[in-house]
Amino acid sequence: MNLLRRIDAGVALAPLLIFSIGAVTLLSTSSDRVTNQLLFFSFGLALYILAALIDYEFYKHYWFVAYGVVVALLALTYLAGHVVGGAARWLNLSLFTIQPSEFAKVAVVIFTASLISTLKRRSLNPTFLVRLTALFLPVLFLVVVQPDLGTAIILLLIFVGILFYAGVNKIYFVLAFVVLGLFSSPIWANLHDYQKERIIVFLNPTLDVAGSGYNVIQSTIAIGSGGLLGRGFGHGTQTHLQFLPVYWTDFIFAAFAEEWGLVGVVCILVFYAALLVSVLRISFKVESSFGSLLCAGVFILFFSQFGINVGMNLGILPVTGIPLPLVSYGGSSLVTSLFLLGLVQSVWIHRRGR
Repeated sequence: MNLLRRIDAGVALAPLLIFSIGAVTLLSTSSDRVTNQLLFFSFGLALYILAALIDYEFYKHYWFVAYGVVVALLALTYLAGHVVGGAARWLNLSLFTIQPSEFAKVAVVIFTASLISTLKRRSLNPTFLVRLTALFLPVLFLVVVQPDLGTAIILLLIFVGILFYAGVNKIYFVLAFVVLGLFSSPIWANLHDYQKERIIVFLNPTLDVAGSGYNVIQSTIAIGSGGLLGRGFGHGTQTHLQFLPVYWTDFIFAAFAEEWGLVGVVCILVFYAALLVSVLRISFKVESSFGSLLCAGVFILFFSQFGINVGMNLGILPVTGIPLPLVSYGGSSLVTSLFLLGLVQSVWIHRRGR
């Protein structure tokens, strides 16, 4: 009972409500996947509880373990990964497959927060930043070459976001943007053709209605057809008539919006807002630098993934294949999301001076 009184209600209840939305959507649109998703959730919930019970300071001292395991898994994926749609992002372990790039998010949050927290703010100098970046780049590179540009963007946002939150001199960010601008041409030249098409079609979906623009067009049609109250459970025509692509992962938001309308969309927005506010509040309240940075990293991850996924469903961002956290079908994404939230809960439960 003493433990229950110490938990943060927002970080405990909001994920359950958000997952319920995903489970209901899968039950309506892709019922054959519900059983697997419930199994993934059960395993993720066990990790959530375990992570919450262990003092989060433990991870600060063993960040290199998470880092080493993730780099090894990413390298193995590059060499012998299971190829789907031209990308080697999965490792086939006979009984199930995993997506190591999802675990990379955990590693980046932990090792970045850990190393920064060992220094005083005045020590965030160029030498330290170069060393930290040198650790980050192998993870980023191994994700980019899969290729998985969407996850690479999320990893970059987490890394840069934690540095910004930690108080790194803003001039370094300006210099980084200048360098990025200088290299924009070779970066564009090295993108895969389908990645270039997604960006071009994002600017004008009608350029390729039956090809690269098809996903976005069908997604916006599904969302718009939901109206105020939606078409109702099991009555989403875009989904059930197979017009909406990958409605169980990338475009599950559109599938949900079609059946539950604006009212349902407002509900999911409220649940996510409650979760994000809870995580950010813990980040501001805890005295531990590591705990605060850890929560900031989790906040950035969930905020960016939610924003990018919803943005591509609405057609205001390019399609990147980023899952909607706790909602989209997939074991690796769901398990890592719950584990990270367990870390946040641990920061609150084991906070100093409580």
